[in-house]
Amino acid sequence: MASQISNDEPPAIQVAALHLYQLYDVAYSIDLEKARATLATPSARVRPVVTRGASIDIAQLPLEISMGAVEVSLGGVARNAVLYARIYDLGIVAFRLVMLFREELSWQQATTILGEAQTYPLVVIEAFERGLELLRKTLEPAMVRPNEVVRPEDYTIFVVEKMAAGALASQLAHNSWLLRAALGERKPLAPSMWSLATTLSYYEDDLILLTWAAAIMIESDPSARDDATLLLEFANAQLLSFRTYDAAVEREMGRITPRLGRLSHIRWPLLRSSRASLSDAHALIADITEHSSRVENALKVTEDVYWNRLYTAALLALRVEAWRTGIAESLEVLRQMAGLLHDEEQVARSTLLEALVIVLIAVELVVAIIGLRFGAH
Repeated sequence: MASQISNDEPPAIQVAALHLYQLYDVAYSIDLEKARATLATPSARVRPVVTRGASIDIAQLPLEISMGAVEVSLGGVARNAVLYARIYDLGIVAFRLVMLFREELSWQQATTILGEAQTYPLVVIEAFERGLELLRKTLEPAMVRPNEVVRPEDYTIFVVEKMAAGALASQLAHNSWLLRAALGERKPLAPSMWSLATTLSYYEDDLILLTWAAAIMIESDPSARDDATLLLEFANAQLLSFRTYDAAVEREMGRITPRLGRLSHIRWPLLRSSRASLSDAHALIADITEHSSRVENALKVTEDVYWNRLYTAALLALRVEAWRTGIAESLEVLRQMAGLLHDEEQVARSTLLEALVIVLIAVELVVAIIGLRFGAH
């Protein structure tokens, strides 16, 4: 790999766009038809991904709306950006702030801009938070079981629409400048860092470089750009869903663990509390199992072609499978804990009933003895 890496700066960027993402998990699900009815601005379904021979089926295409312009300063220049929002039936709202670059940029300048964007400027954070507050209020009638804790997930895509004449995009697959730009690193990177990146090309003049935090895309076809960014956004939506589930399982395990062993002290309030905890645990297991299935089946690739490779690579780069596996293991632990709590409850209940029977027998004996004494007199 090291021998293939090039340190030559690629041809200048002539037209580009920076996509800054912030996704929020706001509810168990969102009714998209109700959401469309409640939105004050016109909304549209995002078109399905169908280009380049792929056939990708998204069960519920998200709604997309434009939420106005924002001025952001990057690279020492104040630039106008447009804020968009996509609403997913999975209960996720994905904000995307798109900033266009029509002037020529060197890759060194692009790296500086992406480095500054690694930590979102305050004006960007405020734009996302205003958008979130507005949509949560607007979409309230369409939201099923809103989340008390709203978890965010961010991602960055730098889309190069046109480059100066020179090397073909596919020939830049192992150019160090692209990886530095994706990571926002001004210093040269070690060759081993390439193990953390994935590169894909369909034609000679396109390229996608994926990392866990950002992607670089060189693509002149507008439809292909839209498809690729949608797939990357959807992969991040899946990651966010699994992160939310993982936190819910950990929280429930934290509630159940202190209760284990407490039922050795037979008290009726503890039994009632135990029953409520068991009910909550079983409801959570059912919810996560059902919702996880929805998330995994929300997007299906019916042909093993380029978009399938891109989507799979994105899931791998974002470590979605690791989160999915972790949730499955945590759910199994939660089931075992719920089983132990159920067994303890049954033992405690049996012991309590036995104690009550003994008390009743003792009362009957006392009553009988008292009756005999009074009868003797």
